[in-house]
Amino acid sequence: MIESGYYPPGAEFDENAPYNQVEVPEREFDIECEFVMRKCVTVTTNDYIPEYDDEDGRESADTKNTDWARAFADSGHFTIQDLLDELREYVKADMNTCAPNTGKGAHLKRLLKACDGWETVEQNYE
Repeated sequence: MIESGYYPPGAEFDENAPYNQVEVPEREFDIECEFVMRKCVTVTTNDYIPEYDDEDGRESADTKNTDWARAFADSGHFTIQDLLDELREYVKADMNTCAPNTGKGAHLKRLLKACDGWETVEQNYE
């Protein structure tokens, strides 16, 4: 190859030179995302065994067999999946009152798409 003379000697055909690097095009990749979230809430339940200490008169509770998932739901709390389902319905209703070719319409479409595909794979209550 004959060099043009516009580059430092030996650099014109150097693949590592910034002016010879080709930009890699963007591609789509399917990945799995996992997000662990935690929230402390107060629940009300009668699903426990009352215990009393005769020596000091203190009351406590044996909760080793308490159904915390039921107490959580019965206390009016929402899981993240519940919140996504609610958000999906709000977004759909808002899309009906908004022109689709506006910035708000595009944002609502992205929100609706972001709500899809999530699943709860594990729930823990302590």
